[in-house]
Amino acid sequence: MPLLLYTYLATEILAPFFASFLIINAILFLGRLVPLLNVIFDFGVSTGDFLRLCAYMLPKLMMFSIPMASMTAVIVAVTRMVNDNEIMALKATGIGLIRLLPPVIVVALSTSLLTYFSAVTLIPQGTLAMKTLFLQMATEKIDKGIQPGQFSEGLANVVLYIDAVDPQTKQWQGVYVSDMRHGDTPLTVIAKTGSLAAQPENMLITLTLADGTLHRASENITQTIRFDRYQINLPIKAPTEIGGTSITEVGKSGMNQKQLLEQTAAHGPKSPIGLSMLVEYHSRMALPVGGFILTILGLPLAMLARPGRRPLGVPLGLLLFVIYYILFTAGRATAENGHLPVAVGIWLANILIAAFTIMLTRQVAKETIPLFLARLSEPALALLARLPKIKTGEKP
Repeated sequence: MPLLLYTYLATEILAPFFASFLIINAILFLGRLVPLLNVIFDFGVSTGDFLRLCAYMLPKLMMFSIPMASMTAVIVAVTRMVNDNEIMALKATGIGLIRLLPPVIVVALSTSLLTYFSAVTLIPQGTLAMKTLFLQMATEKIDKGIQPGQFSEGLANVVLYIDAVDPQTKQWQGVYVSDMRHGDTPLTVIAKTGSLAAQPENMLITLTLADGTLHRASENITQTIRFDRYQINLPIKAPTEIGGTSITEVGKSGMNQKQLLEQTAAHGPKSPIGLSMLVEYHSRMALPVGGFILTILGLPLAMLARPGRRPLGVPLGLLLFVIYYILFTAGRATAENGHLPVAVGIWLANILIAAFTIMLTRQVAKETIPLFLARLSEPALALLARLPKIKTGEKP
């Protein structure tokens, strides 16, 4: 009986989990779509590269969408069972809230492990991959924009002209470069051959010129220098971020857990850089644990529902989810400012929500409702009463 019940409950949770996961990710992605469209139109991104960009952005969205979808799935599944009187039937056979915990714990553990994997593995890899893809698109745009017999201004403060392109080696022939990045001392470079290369590790585009002359004019002084080989390093300037996320600088988002600890030790845990690295290290572990706790919390919240009445589990769950992230953000900011130890600031929200989850689970298991939730339910019910009535959990 327990195995059959646990399998049934886990199956009931999976369907709303995947539905919530898709909906939440779609909503979060829409928030980043506008700046992403600017990049698409600016670089002429192909469908394949667009899908790759979306895939590289997904891990950061999953840090929020997985815990929220997991908690919502538990609330929706158990609320449906309450409305269909299945929970009442289980209680009549002696199966209460505590005996329903094992399948919820399994779901919570699975989703929290997935969130942890996303935080410590997928986010760093996605950050590095997005940086490389962005440089590739920028290089291709500049390369395609350089046409023989035309002046190209695709590079910031640099004008480039080439006579021809070797069809086999793709090497430029007859290169003219006007480098105006130095303000009052512009450089003019004329070379017999040249080529364009990318340095993904430094976010640079390198122009390599061969067999030419460099001309520099400063007030009344003119210099002419002959060279066999000359390189010009041009940093990528725009765009530098997509949806508020930097894609030209890897930073701590592109580091794994080991690298974060190494940087903390190298700069010192009290230094601003070391403190930032340590905060990131703890945050990647605290958020998955928070998702685990919030998923467990969904069970007693759903058990507060009563047949024939508007379910309060979802609005209360979303409210507590927002409260958790407010507490987490506040604790993180306090830790980054040095007002609290990093471990205390980052894990404080988890400790508070865990204590609340234990208290609520015990009271709901005893068929009692906390006084503050009872008071909170009155305005929530009044608000829900104004909404169109949706019949849920009814069978024909």
